[in-house]
Amino acid sequence: MRHRGLLVSPDPPRSPHREPLPPPGPVWFPAVMGTGILASALQLTVGLVPTALVGPVRVLALIDLLVAWLLLLVLTTGYGVRVARDPAVLRGEIHSPFWGPVAMGLMTVGSATAAVVPGWWPALKRASWAVDTVLWILGTVLGFAAEGLHLHRCRCGTEPAPSFVSCLAVLAPMVSSTVGAGVAPHVPHVAGGIVLLVSFLGWLISLVFGWRIFLAAYPRTLRLAPLPLGLSASATIPLGIVGQSVAGIVAIATQARAYVSGPTARTFLVLAHGWGWGMLALGHPMVVWGLLVLVRGLRRRMPYSPGRFAATFSAGTMALGGMMLGRSVGVVAVSWLGVGACALLLGTVLLGLVGAVVRISHDVAGRRSGN
Repeated sequence: MRHRGLLVSPDPPRSPHREPLPPPGPVWFPAVMGTGILASALQLTVGLVPTALVGPVRVLALIDLLVAWLLLLVLTTGYGVRVARDPAVLRGEIHSPFWGPVAMGLMTVGSATAAVVPGWWPALKRASWAVDTVLWILGTVLGFAAEGLHLHRCRCGTEPAPSFVSCLAVLAPMVSSTVGAGVAPHVPHVAGGIVLLVSFLGWLISLVFGWRIFLAAYPRTLRLAPLPLGLSASATIPLGIVGQSVAGIVAIATQARAYVSGPTARTFLVLAHGWGWGMLALGHPMVVWGLLVLVRGLRRRMPYSPGRFAATFSAGTMALGGMMLGRSVGVVAVSWLGVGACALLLGTVLLGLVGAVVRISHDVAGRRSGN
């Protein structure tokens, strides 16, 4: 009998079976998002880890950035070919919540490029920030569009029941806030102010609509509809808004000093730190529950799907939020919580990537043997 309660059991109604992998499309873009966040998080750890680890971490960040770009280009090209062959593909997926991860994937790859590339090739610093700016604009426009479609579905009564997966549709503007705050100092002053205002607007909108979904999804999941085995990784998605909201508001408050008076900037930063401490406290039970469901799903051999990459978003945002808050308040212990989340992120990215390679290789071998 399926257990309902705080410790949701992801036991399936029947033995797990392997579903066909979806073709290139939005559902795969959490892989881009996760690898992009990992590259940025690894770069942030360079100033925290022992000297002996600095070199390997920098190399790992560069390799991961290359993987993120490869995934972005392959998935974008593959999906473009599918849509060119059959435009109905795009019409059929226009209301998918995974357009949020597409937007987030663009922005995280751009942010990681600006963070990693100048350390290896200083002459490319301006070009890397230009790439970051362009991808931030594209991701922000797409993210707000996904938000608008979500509101349209809510108004028309066609939005599915609140779930952790459906929340992906509204989280992209929160990523815009963090990435935009990084872009602001690298564009003309007036444009930087506009970027910062858009970033704060994105932070606020995602916060409101994200929590509205989560506050409905948690009771529904815990009491009425426990997660199926294949969606075990989605239990960690709510952590994304916790970590990303901390990273976003701290980054915005830090950059606001260039546009407001000193006392106002200090007040804004104090409020941002207060938000960070509050989210840090709130995140602990969410971390425990989400990881418990994910681990139980893995132990029960949940079938492989792109859904495994859902865990990368939450771990990545907790890593960024922890390290950015720790650096801003000057508390090393908080920064090291972020480093721990970065190590968890590395594990979830490898879990998703290795699983994809193994599954695709197995499918290819199966088709060849069938011929």
